[in-house]
Amino acid sequence: MRDSGKERNMVQETLRNEGRLGALLLSLHRDGSTGTLCVQEGERDLRLYFKKGRLVYAEGIDQEGPLLVELVSRGKISLDQMDELRILKQEDPHSLGKALLNQKVVSEALWRKFLLLKVKTILSAAFDMESPDLLFSDSALSILPVNFIQEENLPMMLDILRSSTPRNSLREILRSRDKLFGLSSDLSSCKAFLPLNPHEEKILSLINGRRTAKEILKSSGLNFRLVQKSLYCLIRLGLVDEIPQPRPISREHSYIIRLYLNLLLIVEANYRQEIGKRSQKIFEKCLAELTPPEKALFSDLDLAIEDVETAARKIGVHYAVQKTLGDARLVLLTSFNKLLYLLITRMKKLLGKKRAVKTIEEMIHALVHFDPEKKNSEIMLYVTKNLEDLVRQIQW
Repeated sequence: MRDSGKERNMVQETLRNEGRLGALLLSLHRDGSTGTLCVQEGERDLRLYFKKGRLVYAEGIDQEGPLLVELVSRGKISLDQMDELRILKQEDPHSLGKALLNQKVVSEALWRKFLLLKVKTILSAAFDMESPDLLFSDSALSILPVNFIQEENLPMMLDILRSSTPRNSLREILRSRDKLFGLSSDLSSCKAFLPLNPHEEKILSLINGRRTAKEILKSSGLNFRLVQKSLYCLIRLGLVDEIPQPRPISREHSYIIRLYLNLLLIVEANYRQEIGKRSQKIFEKCLAELTPPEKALFSDLDLAIEDVETAARKIGVHYAVQKTLGDARLVLLTSFNKLLYLLITRMKKLLGKKRAVKTIEEMIHALVHFDPEKKNSEIMLYVTKNLEDLVRQIQW
């Protein structure tokens, strides 16, 4: 059963919410922004500080308190010193690091390690929020550089996402094998600097708005778990959207597609018998001569390797999403007829008139097997007459 409109809206909302923070972080990095990003949900208020596009500091979760307790337990500071440092932190939240370093309580290496852990903890908490309010304030930072982390942000962000667990709503989307996924319009501006791993790169390259999750899985050569993990990470970065499922095409239109595909396979087999794998190049050259609406129906089609059902599903998807179709039935018939005409006329030129005529006759003879109960006599008559006309044109 197909998703209802309400369910589709819920899927779209889930994907938008899951990708909002990641997409914003990528845009801040891309634009070289300086300022503060507030991430709020309920009583939690986190702040991420950026300098020229790099995340340099974060606050909103008390990590300094446990650090002071740890320093007391290790004999680095006394209880009185801890109280003094706590008061200092309350008066100036960003001065603790400078004080600890000046008093030689911690080394620079230990302080940098603490800051990195703190930023990772807060960034992870931000990604754990389900639907946070996001507000970026473009302004100079008043934080001492001693508090800045030096690590590259994007690898850190990706590591956090890869180790996180999808929420139930997103997990259900990832389990579905029938969803159509497309790419965000922001992808082109940030793809170059994204340090994706090979699995993520592979899945990203396969997402085109026409392949279902099942087809992406099959084409990737990866197992289902790796595909899910890669897709999850891309969604959290705001790079992937769901494409609403097209409405199912009518039984008659589905029959026309399958009928003509069988005829195209006969042509392809005759080409392959003579010129081998070069037959796909011939097919591509013929496609290039079609008009855009016709060409769109046959995009990504490889008759040499795909069976009728796989090819029919691809064409059905392209057909269903076309918004400029007038008489849909006529568009289907004329698109297939034009492609057949181009393939046969090119066959006459390359392989000779005799081979072209023999191929058309083979298609005419095969028609009998496609409608043994004569339930589609009108369509069959139309196709037969077009093939007979094609024979006369070839023999002229």
